[in-house]
Amino acid sequence: MLQVRKNMGTWNIKIDGNDTFLDIYQNFFDLYNNGKNPAYVSRQIMDDFSEMFNSHDDRNNSLLALALAQWETKSLDEKIYKKVKEIIETGNDLELWKGLGADEKTIKKRNVILCKFLTQISSDRGKPKRRIKPKFEFEMKNLVDKVAPDNLKKFRVNEEFTNKKYVHTSGIIMWEKGGGSVFYFTGQGKNISASWLGSNTLEVTHDKDISFTKQKERAYFCGDDIKIIYRTNAAPPAQACGAVHKSQ
Repeated sequence: MLQVRKNMGTWNIKIDGNDTFLDIYQNFFDLYNNGKNPAYVSRQIMDDFSEMFNSHDDRNNSLLALALAQWETKSLDEKIYKKVKEIIETGNDLELWKGLGADEKTIKKRNVILCKFLTQISSDRGKPKRRIKPKFEFEMKNLVDKVAPDNLKKFRVNEEFTNKKYVHTSGIIMWEKGGGSVFYFTGQGKNISASWLGSNTLEVTHDKDISFTKQKERAYFCGDDIKIIYRTNAAPPAQACGAVHKSQ
C-alpha cells in the first residue's frame, strides 16, 4: 500500500517521502556500497522487490527510487528512464495521488517536484556516487575470565558481535606472549563455566545442547601443555575452585 502521508494528515510531496521509495533506494546502496556492480544491483533489486514493481500502488515510487539510484551511480538504464518519463509526463503519478484523496494544491506541488526530478535524471551526473564503506564494529561480551593457579595464563569465554549482531562464542587460553582459541560454538545466552584443576588441567562445564564447531582437548604454548575436559551441566562437577556464569 502506498504511504505518502505525514502526521496530522499532511502529504509528503518529496520524491523520497514514502516507505516504498526508501526500501528500494536503501537496499540498492546496501549492495552498491558492498562493491557490487550497479547493473547487478539493479537486477537484484527488481527481483527481490518484484511485488512492489508490479503493484498498482507501489510501482511508481519503486521506479522513481531505482531511477535515482541508477542515475547517481551513472548506470541509468534507458528502459527505466523511459518508464519514469512516461509516469511523469502522462500524469500517471498525479492521477494515483488524486485517487488516494490528495487535493489540487498538493497535486500541483507534487507535479513541480516530479518535473524537477525528471530534469535531474535527464542531465549528466558527472561522477558516480562514491561508495561508502560499510560500518564495521566488533564487540565482545566476557562470560568467563579465569586465571590459572600458576598465574601464567588465563582462560576467557566471550560472546562476539559484529555491528551489534551476535556471531559466535569463543573460548581462548592466553599466555603473556601468545595463545589461541580452544573452542567455538553458536548460541547466545548459553550457560558455560570453567575451573582450573591445578595449573595444567582446565574443566569446562556447559549446557548439554551446545554444539561446538571447534573443540580442542589440549592447548600448548612454549612447553606449557594444558588438558581440557568438557562436561555438561548434568554431569557431576569435579572438585575444584571455580564460579559458574550464566550469560544474559
